[in-house]
Amino acid sequence: MNPRETAALLRLLATLDGRLRRAMTDPQLAARTIDEWNEATVHIPAATEDGTWDVMHAVRAFYEQQRGDHTARYFAYEPHHLLAAWADHRGSRMERHTDPIPAADPDDVSAYRAELVGTRQAVATGQAPPSRYRAALDPAGQRRLDALTARIGADVPGSGAPYIRPEVREELRSHVPNTRAGLPALGIDCPVAKCRATERRPCTSPQGRELRRTVHGQRRDAWAVHTAPCPECGAAPRQPCPTAEPHPARIQVTLTSQEGRSAA
Repeated sequence: MNPRETAALLRLLATLDGRLRRAMTDPQLAARTIDEWNEATVHIPAATEDGTWDVMHAVRAFYEQQRGDHTARYFAYEPHHLLAAWADHRGSRMERHTDPIPAADPDDVSAYRAELVGTRQAVATGQAPPSRYRAALDPAGQRRLDALTARIGADVPGSGAPYIRPEVREELRSHVPNTRAGLPALGIDCPVAKCRATERRPCTSPQGRELRRTVHGQRRDAWAVHTAPCPECGAAPRQPCPTAEPHPARIQVTLTSQEGRSAA
């Protein structure tokens, strides 16, 4: 607010509250009060263009003692009351705001970020209304999009050729973690009680974080039992060793086999 707007606000306060009316009758005291109020509230707009904020309405709400707030009975209105009211309204504005796409080139990080910050600052200070977006797709549009994306990776109809040649697919898989080629133990469910990741899903830590580059030891052991014979006890694939855990030699067979595939 500027000094003229601050003076208008204090005139309203003097009308509503006799305690402030007495202070505003002295010209010197009134001038000092206007200066102090203006310094404390200079960043608060008198009103916003979208009509959602007006300092006069905030003052009236204080003296109307809404929602059982009887502060006005005991205290005159002061700058900190207006600061608190504006802070609540500013938070509501930012909750309703959705960042518009900046016009700046995304590769120019400084300019892109500066435009985002500038837009948010304008909304937070009342210079611009919150920017709100509706959903880009209605339910029918979402169904059409789902139908289109479901065809990604499928063979091209009538072409007689696969979408991706098998040898190319295997080459891609060998470089992608969390696949059977990168972590073959993902081919079975994880037996760890606090994880229970299903086939092809990564294991999770006790904090719920996905393990992107490894699996639980019990899952690795279970994979060894599932796929490899044991050279120590002679157990066939899918047949457990007679010990509590698979023999180390059996686990080493699966690790060696994985290293061989990776080298190939």
